[in-house]
Amino acid sequence: MTTPIIELQSISKRFGGTVALDDVSFSVMQGEIHAVMGENGAGKSTLMRILSGVLRRNSGTVLLSGTPKTLNSPLHAQGEGISTVYQEPNLVPYMTVAENIFLGHEKTSRFGVVDFRHLNTRTKDILATLSLTIPPTEILANLSPAEVQLVQIARAIAFSTRILILDEPTASITDHETEILFQLLKKLNKDGLTIVYVSHRLKEIFELCHRASVLRDGRYIGTVETEKTNETELITMMVGRELKGTRETRTIEPGGNIRLEARSLTVTKAPVHVRNISFQVRKGEIVALAGLVGSGRSEVAKALFGLNPIDSGEIWIDGAKVEIRIPAHAIGHNIAFVPEDRKGEGLIASQSIKHNISLTGLGSISNFGFVNRARENEIAASSAQQLAIKAATMEDDVSTLSGGNQQKVVLAKWLWLNPSILILDEPTRGIDVGAKAEIHALIFGLARQGVSILLVSSELPEVLTLADRIYVMRDGAIVGELSRAEASQETVMRLAAVEN
Repeated sequence: MTTPIIELQSISKRFGGTVALDDVSFSVMQGEIHAVMGENGAGKSTLMRILSGVLRRNSGTVLLSGTPKTLNSPLHAQGEGISTVYQEPNLVPYMTVAENIFLGHEKTSRFGVVDFRHLNTRTKDILATLSLTIPPTEILANLSPAEVQLVQIARAIAFSTRILILDEPTASITDHETEILFQLLKKLNKDGLTIVYVSHRLKEIFELCHRASVLRDGRYIGTVETEKTNETELITMMVGRELKGTRETRTIEPGGNIRLEARSLTVTKAPVHVRNISFQVRKGEIVALAGLVGSGRSEVAKALFGLNPIDSGEIWIDGAKVEIRIPAHAIGHNIAFVPEDRKGEGLIASQSIKHNISLTGLGSISNFGFVNRARENEIAASSAQQLAIKAATMEDDVSTLSGGNQQKVVLAKWLWLNPSILILDEPTRGIDVGAKAEIHALIFGLARQGVSILLVSSELPEVLTLADRIYVMRDGAIVGELSRAEASQETVMRLAAVEN
């Protein structure tokens, strides 16, 4: 791996007055798996979009195998042997798996008729290399988010001849599916495919990648060999400082001030049926629902917020039974909910940052149907300062922000209402280590102020860092409760994955 296949020389990119990339230069060697790392907003995705032909650089040179290239479009990049898998699926929901994989590459007869038998047969072969048994004729909209991501990866692999770019490919897939993906990537790499891998997950970088290049605030910081570095060095390169651990020593009095209580909740009109769920969250307590994907954690969270109808059972708040059938009822009881899917359920991408933040409480800042713009601006400015939201102005569309800053906007839209109960479903998914530390500190601060927090997270280290108590779910039921002192990765996984 001594010959560069990609050479980036002084790449710069501006969006209006915002500098996304500033004089970035580094190389990717032929046949390596090369990580590109950095906090949200560091410029990683912008750089990948330049390499994949989606964006044009303002200055600088891209060389492929020593030859300068101007990649004018994704199709042009594919012609150069570059395929890209983005964090957000870029497929057609109401077409079949086979039609999506071969979109733009369909085999047709001399009369222009698509050969669907060929598409379905080839798709079955491609999916088999991923150990997937998804039918080629299945409509994409019927698949889980994890299956959709793997279909997108299968499409890229099917047409990548030289370079495969992966942008946070494991953000929405399970550990088992990640293991399958890594086995495949290692095999493809051994066969000569060069892979550029963007991820926030340090464990993945050390398991998969040969080298890692780090960006910070749009500038190149350095490149290191993964065998010769460690997590502390990479984190320091990414954030410009050493991050301190955020685990706190906290004492919550047993039996005191129960803020939220679920009694025998059963929910069947949801992707995962949950049954006879009972738990409590005290004032100022952080309680986690842990378990594997498909255990029913998110279904419980959505039921408490009125998004999933409750078949039977009761919800009690501050000692009183309440009815929550729609989100407006939950908001009326001072409950806030940060969903797992921030783009699909948490934000309106075409609206400004300030409009997204004020959306949850428009009634309180309006007179006779007209929004008090001064008050809206004040709320947005205060939220941006509180959460360190990085944006040129609050008038920018929220879609222009990095993933981490979008997540901060989702949090901001609830926090200015001062909720007493905060439900967090995967609050740091796709977030870099710096932003994650900030959000963890924010969660601890809210708990100290008396906010009761119900946390859903697939990351066990996050659960163990934040939670005062943990309820472990499996197959739609609670199978155990652990105190902070009792909890470890082993005890949680034993409950979550092992049948009694």
